[in-house]
Amino acid sequence: MFGDSFCDFPERLRALGVERHFTKGDHIFTVGEAIGTCYLIQKGTVKIYIDHENGRRSILDFASGGSWLGELSLFCEEDYIKENQVVEETICLEFHLREVRRLCMEDALISFYFASYISKKLMARSGRMSEYLNYSMEKRLASFILEHQQGGKYNLSHTDVSEYLNVSYRHVLYVMKKFCNEGLIAKEKGYVILNEKRLKEISDSSM
Repeated sequence: MFGDSFCDFPERLRALGVERHFTKGDHIFTVGEAIGTCYLIQKGTVKIYIDHENGRRSILDFASGGSWLGELSLFCEEDYIKENQVVEETICLEFHLREVRRLCMEDALISFYFASYISKKLMARSGRMSEYLNYSMEKRLASFILEHQQGGKYNLSHTDVSEYLNVSYRHVLYVMKKFCNEGLIAKEKGYVILNEKRLKEISDSSM
C-alpha cells in the first residue's frame, strides 16, 4: 500500500510473524469474532467492505502488499469487524495482538512504526476522497490499476471497482476499453500492463 512499509519494518517485529496463505474467496476475519491476531499482507489483495441493512454494499478499501489488517485493535477495541474477502491469492505474516502490544510498550521504534503507518493510511484515504470529487475517471482508474497491479498484472473485477470508485460498471468498462485501445493495457486472464509509463503520466496528471 505504501512504498516504504517494508523498508521501515522493524526486525524485532518481523521475527514474531508466521507466514499464512489464503486462497481466493477466503475471509481472514469473520464478522462477530473476537480479534486476537493482525496481519501484514506480503502478496495479494483483500477486499474490505460493509454490507448495509438495505442490501447495498460499500467497498471501503482494497488492501494489498504492505497493508496491515486488524492493526487498529492494537490500540483500541473496534466496535465491529468489517467484512473482508480475499480476491487474489494472498500471503500474510500473522501476529498475535498480545505479543505486538507488549512490543509496542517496550520499544518506541515499533510504536512509531505503527503510528507512521496509520497516519499514512489516513492521509491516503483523505487524498482519495479529494480525487473522487475533483478528477476524471481516467486519472482515478489509472491510479487504481497502478496501485493494485501484481507483477504487471491486474485482476480486480469491474463490479468491485465500480462500487469502490462510486461509478457505474459501464463507465469502468468504457475506460478500460479506452486504455486497451490506446495500448496501455491488454486483456489476458485479467489485464496485463503494456505501458506503465503512460499510465503513470495519466495518474499524475491534473485532469
